[in-house]
Amino acid sequence: MKLGTLSLSNTLFLAPLLNVTTAPYRRFCRSFQKIGLVEVPMIYTQRIIKNQKEIDYNLALIEKEKPISIQLIGNHPNDFKNSLDFLNSYNHDVININAGCASSRSLSAEQGGFLIKDLESLEKIINSAVKYSSKPVSLKTRLGFQKLMDIKKFSAIINNSNLEFLTIHARKVKDRFDPETLDLDTLKKIKESIIIPVIGNGDINSPIKAKHMMDYTKVDGIMIGRASMGNPQIFSQIEDYLSKGIYNSPNRSLKVMKENLVLYEKILKNFASKVSLKSSIEEFQFKELKRNSIWHTKYIQNSTVYRTELSKTRNLQSLKFILNKIFNGDLLIN
Repeated sequence: MKLGTLSLSNTLFLAPLLNVTTAPYRRFCRSFQKIGLVEVPMIYTQRIIKNQKEIDYNLALIEKEKPISIQLIGNHPNDFKNSLDFLNSYNHDVININAGCASSRSLSAEQGGFLIKDLESLEKIINSAVKYSSKPVSLKTRLGFQKLMDIKKFSAIINNSNLEFLTIHARKVKDRFDPETLDLDTLKKIKESIIIPVIGNGDINSPIKAKHMMDYTKVDGIMIGRASMGNPQIFSQIEDYLSKGIYNSPNRSLKVMKENLVLYEKILKNFASKVSLKSSIEEFQFKELKRNSIWHTKYIQNSTVYRTELSKTRNLQSLKFILNKIFNGDLLIN
């Protein structure tokens, strides 16, 4: 896939999800299928300005993950300039501006999705990022804040911005992740008015939904985030369906869960051996394995019982004890 000046292996993107798409997780997803572009989840511009050493871990070994994007969140053009002065030394491929985050923290700080309320301010941030970044710049946003954006005004800003591409989550900020609010009609209208590539995002949790979004809206690529949690094979499932017409439904079983977690633990150990961690190696492995174990129970028989027991674990030893009981069929179901 040709995306502006970028050459990507396909039209699939892994969404930047805070505390989900960590460096090991990105490697984990890519171990099943080539992914066109992955992203380092949002880093606050103020965090970079105040303590650059604090974010070293977020960017550790990103040169091994190319193509990769770094997502920035902030609300002042000069903060983006100062952040980019630092980030330009890292070997990455894209800078992404976050103008879509719907978290209460971001909105209260007038960042993320708040930016879509004031297109003039957003335009200044875009112009600053494009001017001072040594890499191509993209924007990730939503359809509006409480109401739909002025598409004509928004499109004029984007089309005159020198952005490399645009990612749109097909909901308004205030809709958060409400499944009833996905709006492909508006996404289609925005795509028709934008001259740069557009990546579609929102509720893509199956090959069929991926194809429907691409066919209906004519977006140039698709971004998957939450649907990968517990099903990292979703990228290969979508790729097979889009390129070959082959539909491979998710294999939800304890066998696959065990295979995936064994692989993830190997990736964790390899990563931990090469970087400076914020905690002990054991604590690092525990946090990553625990949440991925819980995600992998989705749609498996007795999943509620498994999740409950896994949630109670407080260290790596207790986590592995419960996992062994699950895989050996020794966890009693009341």
